[in-house]
Amino acid sequence: MGPDPRVGGGMSVAIRGLLESELARTFRLDFVATYEGPAAFRRLTIFCRALLMLVVWGVRGSGRIVHIHATVRGSAVRKSICVLVAKGTGRKVVVHVHSGAGDIATFRASCGRGRLALLRAALRAADRVLVVSAASGVALQDAGHKGDFAVVPNPAPTVIDLDPAARRSAPVELVFLGGFANVVKGGEVIVAALPALLELAPGLRITLAGPGVPPASLRALAEANPDVTWVGWLDATDKDALMRRASIFAMPSLSEGMPMALLEAMAYELAIVATHAGGIPELIESGRDGLLIEPDEPKALTDAIQLLWGDPDLRRRLGQAAGDSARGFGGDRVAAEVAAIYRVLA
Repeated sequence: MGPDPRVGGGMSVAIRGLLESELARTFRLDFVATYEGPAAFRRLTIFCRALLMLVVWGVRGSGRIVHIHATVRGSAVRKSICVLVAKGTGRKVVVHVHSGAGDIATFRASCGRGRLALLRAALRAADRVLVVSAASGVALQDAGHKGDFAVVPNPAPTVIDLDPAARRSAPVELVFLGGFANVVKGGEVIVAALPALLELAPGLRITLAGPGVPPASLRALAEANPDVTWVGWLDATDKDALMRRASIFAMPSLSEGMPMALLEAMAYELAIVATHAGGIPELIESGRDGLLIEPDEPKALTDAIQLLWGDPDLRRRLGQAAGDSARGFGGDRVAAEVAAIYRVLA
């Protein structure tokens, strides 16, 4: 149970990876969408339909395990209800939390007693709690989860037919995929870094993408400088083309779990600049397969990107190491870890 894999977003991509993995050939998987888009009435309709399907599925004894994918905020409330309903029908339940440590802490601080009690009841009722990073698990325990958790990372995609020679011969291009719909993705940080970056790295092409509406300052920069481009939301084909030609990937996030966008950038062998946030340091070792900086520091972001822009050998070395690391987080490994959990519960 979780968001429709077609709607986009890191959790949807992770679910799609599991549905297309060896897991689906080992077990019979029925998928129930709990979210298909932002429209309020449709959200309610889809969730009520999902609950009904869950009840029918559980009462009929159609399967043994309900695997519920969740984040914080509204998702935590909806999925907590799903957990309690599934347990009420006698099923085993896996709760899979995809949020970063910062998001979990913020949710805990802003959460009323009722919602917090519901979340804790759901986590207590679950047979297994999974998180995408150790940092997220610790934050969940700080929020009141008294039980254990297991770390199951998101799967890195497999990228074929990369052409490193074409990338080296092309102009150096920086890509940011976080958009502006969620402040924790660091969109404001990279926009603050752009003026200095344009001065210090002349000729660097900068492409910003993702959901949300860009600030007026970015639109003004893009209109004044042909090297800065805002492309908005990208479909899979356009994103693949962008990642194949780009050289540097920036993730100035303030909070993350196990970001799918970062795993994608690693699989495409991009030179990465990211922050010490959430599960990112569990993926990237600074100086080996990327560069890590502190969150919310535009100057540090500028300096790291300028360093990569001016050093093609460093870009190549970090990119190749990132690709090697990504293959260690392949879909087969993640599917095997989930399959082992299913076998124990079943």
